[in-house]
Amino acid sequence: MTRRIVMIMGSIGLAAVTGCAGTGEVIPLQLHAVPAGVEKAVKPAEPLRVAIGDFEDGRSYHTGLGVRTHLWGGVSYFDVAGGKPGDAIVRALTDYLTAKGWQVVKEGSGGGADVVIAGKILELFVHAKSRVFFTEITTKTKLAIRANNSSDGSVVRMTLDGAGSEDVFWFDPEDVAAVLNDVLADNFNKLVQDTKVENKSLRLTGP
Repeated sequence: MTRRIVMIMGSIGLAAVTGCAGTGEVIPLQLHAVPAGVEKAVKPAEPLRVAIGDFEDGRSYHTGLGVRTHLWGGVSYFDVAGGKPGDAIVRALTDYLTAKGWQVVKEGSGGGADVVIAGKILELFVHAKSRVFFTEITTKTKLAIRANNSSDGSVVRMTLDGAGSEDVFWFDPEDVAAVLNDVLADNFNKLVQDTKVENKSLRLTGP
């Protein structure tokens, strides 16, 4: 009897750590890429009005943001609110550039924008795999960026990609969102670091 009780308690404890079997539920994730060291944010040397245009979902799959595979079988699904990752990327990039001190305006607003940044989502995926006593979180992103300069009609193109991973003891959707948002913040930081402003136009810093 004692051995049976120990086995039952052990099973309960393991289930508490790894989570129950998948129910097919959809877990919403909030994309909010806040830059590290906001207090050190540097505005562009020249005043620049930036509008964020549409981000097309160009992924080969359109089944949310990924899955959580449960130790005992079954899966849950990750997605953004409203099921439109392009809109979520637009909001996240707007928040990031605003926090960096950039002047982000609505496209088509009075006075117009000096630069319109738009793009395509090539990859945006997260996977949480339940293992014994921990959950492994991995994510991968790839964004094609297009910046259209109003002054001369020139276009700046960039591809921003990144990956991240973390192991957590207790599964929490906020941890999954944090890993994904950290990767997006790195993507957006590359956009800021690898460009410069010249005559109210965005240019690449490299050759």
